[in-house]
Parts: sequence; structure tokens; C-alpha cells
Amino acid sequence: MHGHFLGDLAGPFLVAGAGTAFAFIPVSIAALAGVGERDAGLASGLLNASQQIGGAIGVAVTSTVAASHLDSLARSGSTTPAALTGGFGWALWVCGAIGLAAVPIAFVLIRRDELAHVTDHTVGVAA
Repeated sequence: MHGHFLGDLAGPFLVAGAGTAFAFIPVSIAALAGVGERDAGLASGLLNASQQIGGAIGVAVTSTVAASHLDSLARSGSTTPAALTGGFGWALWVCGAIGLAAVPIAFVLIRRDELAHVTDHTVGVAA
């Protein structure tokens, strides 16, 4: 393995960073749309807790997939680097499938009527 940061990692890191920003901000806006000022703290806490729980479940699922595929490849005689690459590859495919499955679910669960009635005022924050 002889990779270089600029040639091999900088581009994917920039794409991942931008993708994260374009994912978390709209999710936060949609989740908190229509929440009253009185309940904003509670809703924000529930959003953060569900993101953490979802992340933990995602790591558990993908690491299980990676480990089981790695084990299967190692038992069939693959070298350790090839088995690791194969296991991580399957885990990334699972992540992609979960992401694709989430798109239609999001369209079904979005509260369009609440989003349409949200006014432009924001929750006041003490400075």
C-alpha cells in the first residue's frame, strides 16, 4: 500500500465532508420544522439521540457484515489483505443499500403539510 494523501484521500474526504453537510442540515431542518419554541430543546435532543442510536446500529450491522465476509474469505484461502478488502467492500455495499432504501422511506415520512406551514421565524436563543 503506497497511497498519497492528495492523490488518494483528499478528494474522497472533500466529497464525504460536503455530503455530510448536505445530509445533516436538511435532516435537522425537516425534523425540527413545525416544532414550537417550547419543545425545540426536547425535539433537538431526540433528533441527536436518534442519530447516535442509528449510527451505533449502523456500525454494528456493517462491522458484522465485514467480519463475517472476511472470515468466509479467509477460510477459503484468501490472503489477509484480500479478505479485509472483500469484507469492507461488502460492508460498503450494505451502507449503500441502506441509503438507497432510505430515500423512498423519507419521501413517505416527510410531513409536507407541516413543512408548508412553517413560518420564517426561528427559535430565539439568548446571546
